[in-house]
Amino acid sequence: MPTDSRQPVSGSVLYDSTAVPANFPGAVALAIGLSLTGKRLRAKIQELHHAGYVAIVYKSNGKPDAVLRAAAREAGMALFRASDTVPWNQLAEIMDAAVVPHRRSGRTLVDIRPGDLFDLANTVAAQAGGAIAIADPDQTILAYSTLPDQPIDETRRSSILNLHVPHSAQTDKDYRRVHAAAEALEVATEDPLLRRTAIAIRAGAEVLGSLWLLERAEHHHEDAARILGEAANVAALHILHKRTSYVSNLTRQMDMVQPLLFEPQRAELAAIRLGISAASVRVAAVSGGPADAGAAETLQSRLKLFDTVRTACAVRLPSAVCGLADGIVYIVLPQGEESSRQFQRGAVLKIVRNARRLLGRPVVAALGIAAPIGRLEQSRVNAELVLSELVRNVVEGRIPDDSDEVVADDESLGPRLQLRQIASSLTASGQLPGTQAARIAAYDAQHKKSFESTVAAYLDSGGNAIEAARMLAVHVNTVRYRLSRVQTLFGLDLDDPETRLLLWLQLWARNN
Repeated sequence: MPTDSRQPVSGSVLYDSTAVPANFPGAVALAIGLSLTGKRLRAKIQELHHAGYVAIVYKSNGKPDAVLRAAAREAGMALFRASDTVPWNQLAEIMDAAVVPHRRSGRTLVDIRPGDLFDLANTVAAQAGGAIAIADPDQTILAYSTLPDQPIDETRRSSILNLHVPHSAQTDKDYRRVHAAAEALEVATEDPLLRRTAIAIRAGAEVLGSLWLLERAEHHHEDAARILGEAANVAALHILHKRTSYVSNLTRQMDMVQPLLFEPQRAELAAIRLGISAASVRVAAVSGGPADAGAAETLQSRLKLFDTVRTACAVRLPSAVCGLADGIVYIVLPQGEESSRQFQRGAVLKIVRNARRLLGRPVVAALGIAAPIGRLEQSRVNAELVLSELVRNVVEGRIPDDSDEVVADDESLGPRLQLRQIASSLTASGQLPGTQAARIAAYDAQHKKSFESTVAAYLDSGGNAIEAARMLAVHVNTVRYRLSRVQTLFGLDLDDPETRLLLWLQLWARNN
């Protein structure tokens, strides 16, 4: 806080930097997408100040925040810099949870807004007289109580800081016990002055998570088990509501990204709605292959890939937006200087590796060319072409599915992609595969010979008969004999460079 005075906080607001802020005395602005170097940054801070806001929560995303700091000091506003990895919706819940307990009292479980797990944690903590944490089945912390003077130990401290329970064999064993039990269980603590009790949160037979109470042993609440049992039933409803809302938000985001990728006339408007202000962007296309040849690609598996990529992007590429269409996950990446492009490629590679580990199947990603928002479709089409070639290379074994090469662009793929585009264009116009290659293939089929494979290996090896023989696993004299017959049988002079080029292209098109 730039001044010595203390100011009361009345709530938090998701702040849209493109709109005029609504009057809200004592509010904290959650500044999503606030540009730290924008020309109107100082004016926006003054607008918030005049509207009654007392603080701003922002993310730096690796950029300097000196201008924002100076503007906040000038306006007399406090700043909270949040970690880039914490989702904005969770920041909003944390802010509300910190404010609400100091202005409300006597709340019951039925007073809680649907899906507000932080409010639920605070209400249960007030009833049970301890500290509450709510975790999902994977031991990720969904919410925790924020009332003053709560007991805390190292497990709770680390869980809150990392939003995940510290991993250990004993912790895994404790969670399995809690998930298997129908009632509340006491779980051992390292501190004999503290007592921990936990209960599973269920919807029918499905375990949705668990609810944990940490209290001082000397102040143990006799009704703790009953309070936790009632709270677990209510928590199940809130988690299910949150899950439904999450799926709804997922669908809404996909609908918003769709015109950006596929409707050039609406792309600029869609970019504004999504908060994309970069002059240049590029599209990354991500696809996952089945774990084995017989595994079907289902809608559920596509959504799981989308959710995995989207979650990882929130951590590694917070300025990106994600969409899903026809089984391909699209990432729209604002472009900057060359260093940012290299950073993005490294981030996409980490996202792909993470998705491969979580989904247990190959995942590949293609980076399209950079393009203005109005021509973003060009980047998407380019990314799809690269992706198609990349998938083919992985399937055919030219690229190992666990290597760094599973993330590529048209430059890193080399000439093969451009050659395929040329061959596709000539094939569409009827000029490929061509009569010479077709005549050789027909002769082989009729006489059970191997002229096509011999000529192809000879041309692929740059006219080296010894290398061609090695590729075909035959004696070099066999190769030389077959080559000597080509002009006689088919009228083709393999010493002529134009003939070699045309024949190689025709044979390549037949086999690719």
